[in-house]
Amino acid sequence: MVVITTAALGERLGGCGVPVVEVDDPRIDSQSCAGLPVPAPDDVAHIIYTSGTTGTPKGVAVTHQNVTRLFDGMDVGVELGPRQVWAACSSLAFDFSVWEIWGALLHGGRLVVVPEQTTRSSQDLHALLVNEHVTVLSQTPSAVGILSPEGLESAALMVAAEACPPDVVDRWAPGRVMINGYGPTETTVYATISAPLQAGSGVVPIGVPVPGAALFVL
Repeated sequence: MVVITTAALGERLGGCGVPVVEVDDPRIDSQSCAGLPVPAPDDVAHIIYTSGTTGTPKGVAVTHQNVTRLFDGMDVGVELGPRQVWAACSSLAFDFSVWEIWGALLHGGRLVVVPEQTTRSSQDLHALLVNEHVTVLSQTPSAVGILSPEGLESAALMVAAEACPPDVVDRWAPGRVMINGYGPTETTVYATISAPLQAGSGVVPIGVPVPGAALFVL
């Protein structure tokens, strides 16, 4: 395992016993540009920390095959391809970012990385989404609840991470593909996704298991 970080944070990793690469280290420019070995499916792609059930941070190691399987056979009602423009609004510490980043890059789409400061203002975020012609937007229901759908008629919307109130669906679903998803970090973003949501349908479903997953009601 190699930890990639910045110089400001690198000193915190002293004594951890892992190789550390600081992205702002000038020695990086002298490294070879030769292609790296292709990773095995079971190799770890990334680690995302969750609070867990105890409140103590817990690292979840996600493999390469889990990331690619996220998109295999999953029908979100939108063609995943080079014509799509994805907005990366989520923190890299939030597994929603895995969906945003690789949804674009694995399918030849364009990825718009939204500055953190912009995500804190619904007006600034709305302006950026309109100006960049974003076609795939992923947000929590509470975040999209304060965002205007005006000018974003061509954007498909995926909501997750919270229970979605019916009034959010009533505002956003008409005229677009809107999907609700559910899943803990351990399942690589989604365990279930809904069919396209319809305004006026009441309680918002979390949908059915994604390929390779199953649900048990205890």
